[in-house]
Amino acid sequence: MNKSIRMRVVTKLLCAVAVMAIVADRCSAVQGAPAPVAIQKSDWNGYEKQSFTIAGHAAYVVMPHIAAPGKPWVWRTSFPDYQPVVDLELVRDGYHLGYVEVLDMLGSDPALDIVDQFYAQVREQWGLSEKMAVEPCSRGGLPAYRYAARHPERIACIYGDVPVMDFKSWPLQRPEKTTEWPKILQAYGFKNDAQAMAYRGNPIDELAPIARAKIPIRHVICLSDRVVPPEQNTLEAKRRLQKLGSDIDVVSVKESNLFEGHHFPYPDVAGSVRFIMDHTDVLPFKHDYFKLRGGLANSREKFETEKTGRVAFFGGSITFNPGWRDELMRYLQQRFPDTKFDFIAAGIPSLGSVPHAFRLERDVLSQGPVDLLFVEAAVNDGSNIPNQPELMLRGMEGIVRHVRTVSPQTDIVQMHFVMPEFIGAYNAGKVAPAIAEHEKVADAYGCTSLNLALEVADRIRANEFAWSDFRDVHPSPYGQRVYANSMMRMLDAAWSGPPHEGKPHAVPHAPLDAFSFSRGRFGKLESAKLGQGFALVSDWTPPIGVETRPGYVHVPALAATTPGSEFQFDFDGNAAGLMIGSGPDTGIIEVTVDGGTPRRIDTYSPWSHALYLPWALMVAEGLREGHHTVHIQLTADRHPGGAGTALYVFQLLEN
Repeated sequence: MNKSIRMRVVTKLLCAVAVMAIVADRCSAVQGAPAPVAIQKSDWNGYEKQSFTIAGHAAYVVMPHIAAPGKPWVWRTSFPDYQPVVDLELVRDGYHLGYVEVLDMLGSDPALDIVDQFYAQVREQWGLSEKMAVEPCSRGGLPAYRYAARHPERIACIYGDVPVMDFKSWPLQRPEKTTEWPKILQAYGFKNDAQAMAYRGNPIDELAPIARAKIPIRHVICLSDRVVPPEQNTLEAKRRLQKLGSDIDVVSVKESNLFEGHHFPYPDVAGSVRFIMDHTDVLPFKHDYFKLRGGLANSREKFETEKTGRVAFFGGSITFNPGWRDELMRYLQQRFPDTKFDFIAAGIPSLGSVPHAFRLERDVLSQGPVDLLFVEAAVNDGSNIPNQPELMLRGMEGIVRHVRTVSPQTDIVQMHFVMPEFIGAYNAGKVAPAIAEHEKVADAYGCTSLNLALEVADRIRANEFAWSDFRDVHPSPYGQRVYANSMMRMLDAAWSGPPHEGKPHAVPHAPLDAFSFSRGRFGKLESAKLGQGFALVSDWTPPIGVETRPGYVHVPALAATTPGSEFQFDFDGNAAGLMIGSGPDTGIIEVTVDGGTPRRIDTYSPWSHALYLPWALMVAEGLREGHHTVHIQLTADRHPGGAGTALYVFQLLEN
């Protein structure tokens, strides 16, 4: 080989090595495992900001109080403190927010190299999702779009606020040219203006890989913007993307007097939040936890067209306690800002589907037609009637069928909250009976359902958090945030896209169970025929100083304490029961229906030693339709742990 050939070969090898070194340098942060960086903590609008440096550039990650599944995140490319209204909502909903200071590098290749390192660092150190939402503001469009063209596989979506798409528009055609144009020349290594003008690597020129990757895009612009003119930026990008088979969802403001139309109050913040949430679904088990079925179109139509809405929250202590319910009310008020809501808080601790079915008329429907009903009972059904799946079905179907019959326009969401037994069942590949029975009802009646128990089980198994973080069946603030975030994701999905015309929900001709409590109601205590020992007291208080439940103390009650005390009541239907206070001194009763064979029922619950628990005691079920008489008598027997033979009846249950 002659000398000239050897020199050419060596030169080619050296060039190849140099190119490989550059590629390796750009990719090393992604392919390797960056060492943890030093962190400085500070506040960002009530959230923790963890600041660090990457290759000498300031950077930070804002931490949500509770991360959404899969740790989705947003890379804000510029002006991070300018109108962070969308960011605030996303962080509240569990998104991380990332920023690295490369603004003055104006999207040049060295800037993108820094972003490569930033991307690798935050994914390694904070475990953030593989795909990020990109949020460029103004000149931040240069790094955002050029990075998306470089790495479309890393981009979930792009949400832009008047983003610059061509530096020949801004800063070249602006007074800022004198200060910002030299930065363009320096950052990109252009020798002169002519070289910059000939450049074909602006965002407007690099849309093809973004279109091929089908990256969803939404821009908010002002049509009177003279700083970043829409025609040369967003609208030109829209035209070019349409030719490539893609598009931009453009939300426009007609005009603004702020900073030459470049600044304006953000339109449709909720829609922009939903846009990002819809396209950053990174659930660890690749499925969501809700089933929309018949959907929630009726409530949306009512809220949007009539500007009024009645929303009821119906459940036990997890609904009664503050937390997710407050967040959901805030979400609805923000989502429908012009709507006047009537919120019904109908949670009573310890109650499951059976008592819900009988109190539905009094506590919910008596206040008028309900547009959206959230109902939960799985945890209390799993605790109170763990071996009676037929009651779980009869109770939940009783609620749903009753609502559907009297108010077919009502949208219903059935929610399954979590308890350790449910997690154990899922880990064993099974479904807890309460959830299985309630899902049968949701399927049959087209109700939307949200399985929060499965989500918590999955996320604990994925090491996203521990049960101790959640606390227990009464969630910590952390757990309440998990619940609220999931509910908002469900509603975002149900109400995404254009509105649909509402229509009445169908009611199956035949119930799943002919003896479901769909006609559940409270009978009148005054109608009971009292025998010896029983009295109707107007202000019942517990004779033993233990805990009670709101609504089940200082109320009328049928009360007796001595064996042999008796009363009876008549009803029309096929089932009856008693709503009692099951406490330390409640004993064993004898029940006779229509003069038949007596049946003994223990009124002492597993919690009676420390609580007068509101307890739905079914004393007659599966009867022929018609008129019936129920006779109740106290016996001299008591539960082994009980302290008496009493009975306290708050309501007669009739179906």
